[in-house]
Amino acid sequence: MPVPSTPTNYWVQTGNMTNFLSWDLVSTATSYSVQRSTDGVTYSVVSTPATNSYLDSSVTVGTQYFYKVAGVNGSGTGTYTAAQSVVPTLPGQSSLGDLRLRAQQRADRVNSQFVQLPEWNYFINQAYYELYDILITVYEDYYVAPRLIIQTTGAQSYALPNGQNYSAAPALYKLYGVDCGLDSSTNAFVTLKKFDFIERNRFVYPQLTSNLLGVFNMRYRLVGNNIMFIPVPSGAQYFGLWYFPRLTELLKDTDIMDGISGWDQYVIIRAAKYALDKEESDTSKLDAELIYLKQRIEESATNRDAGQADTISPTRNWSSRWGDGGANGDGGFAGY
Repeated sequence: MPVPSTPTNYWVQTGNMTNFLSWDLVSTATSYSVQRSTDGVTYSVVSTPATNSYLDSSVTVGTQYFYKVAGVNGSGTGTYTAAQSVVPTLPGQSSLGDLRLRAQQRADRVNSQFVQLPEWNYFINQAYYELYDILITVYEDYYVAPRLIIQTTGAQSYALPNGQNYSAAPALYKLYGVDCGLDSSTNAFVTLKKFDFIERNRFVYPQLTSNLLGVFNMRYRLVGNNIMFIPVPSGAQYFGLWYFPRLTELLKDTDIMDGISGWDQYVIIRAAKYALDKEESDTSKLDAELIYLKQRIEESATNRDAGQADTISPTRNWSSRWGDGGANGDGGFAGY
């Protein structure tokens, strides 16, 4: 009996932090040999299943794995398949390599060289940024960085996080909210509001500086790459910044698209549309699918917290019902 022929219809997939291999049965094979590598050069046998599939759960998230499969019988081991690679990820995440393959498949351009690999990666990153904007707009609190605590030095303006300052805190993309410390510790905060730029000199005369209680109705505003406070905060006062971090670009095939939690289909279709737009091909079906996906995101956004969906907003004018909303430092409860 000759050794088994090479397995056909061999596929490698990833999901749920595992890698799944499948192939067609080889009639003369009594078992199969599965080889694995992390560099695509040095392989070792990780399993000898009797069936035409193998689930590899001994993998590390973010590591690229290469697999080959061959049939085995009493005469020996047949020829191995060509290697296929995959990068396991956490649920709802995808690697750059997987995203690029899916986008090429969606555009039916897997072997086309009209769009080169760096350009595919660029399209995917642009689609990733676009999806991120949609999510943080409709979900609002979808992907907020840990609160950054800033201690004042008596100056009026302070640098915003850029990824290198403040112990390498994530770079700021959009500000979400600012807290003001009520004392010289970080355990008592009140929420600050933004001041209108026309009021930037509101507390100039007489020269006033806030104290640790944050009096004078302190406000903030973003000015360039800094955050500015009025009145000027005293030294050793604490402020907390809540913000959406800036995304890092996906460069390596093992780089993982994070913070999207299941909306990778939008990135795949959008990148495919970028590629077909370059070819001046018809993308009407992709356009319709993008509209559908945006609608799904918007409809599911308010139900992200199923226990308390954000579907109710204040409908009364609080400043007229409860004083001036706190503009005069009365907490908004005038007449009480």
